[in-house]
Amino acid sequence: MRPIQFHCLYVDLTNDISLELDVFPRNISFHFTNVSSLELAYGLIEQEYFEVIIFNGDNISEEEVKVISSIPRDTSIIVIANDYETIFDPHDLDNVILFTLKPINPEKLQNLLIRVLSKYVLPKVQHLNHFDFFPTGAEMTKISFNDIFYIEATGSSCNVFLLNQVILVKESITLLEERLPSKNFVRLHRSFIINAQKILRVSAKEIELNNAKKLPIGRSYRNKIGYISYLIDHLLV
Repeated sequence: MRPIQFHCLYVDLTNDISLELDVFPRNISFHFTNVSSLELAYGLIEQEYFEVIIFNGDNISEEEVKVISSIPRDTSIIVIANDYETIFDPHDLDNVILFTLKPINPEKLQNLLIRVLSKYVLPKVQHLNHFDFFPTGAEMTKISFNDIFYIEATGSSCNVFLLNQVILVKESITLLEERLPSKNFVRLHRSFIINAQKILRVSAKEIELNNAKKLPIGRSYRNKIGYISYLIDHLLV
């Protein structure tokens, strides 16, 4: 079986905790990037997709909160700090999976990382060829995930575009985004979700699907271009 490759960013602002990666299963390949400044971290986050990002700091500053808030929610975040006396509330950010206090040794940090991978990351990258039932009025309609090209919001409902059919689903695009497998589906605009398996071309401002449909990438969603490229390179081959 081809190894599953994960990408992790360790933002080590205090240089007081090392991380040893030596206990992962043989079918997992782990690429680890270590940076020591927020500026370097922000630059990498804009360009690349990371399944897990670890922030290690003394206290969580306003600048760090801004960086964390800008990270796509598909990423699982671990935050390590000295105390709770901080402007940062981990409950305000959906993708902050763990908030832990120091002291923490390398072994405990590694165990936390393994826990995050097992609970939040591995389920996303399993092969998905499934379906779900969606409300389409007074009935529920079965839709295969693989049949979906893209989804367009229409007020509180959505049009789900298949190859030769459009189905009106009585759910908001936010609810659909939560229900669909994140390995396949990416929100690239406040009005559009695309099936990454249907991508033909990607540019800085739009995506073309293999049914010739071109969709815009919203300005606030352009930090997901790295994630889309990652899916194409690592998961959709």
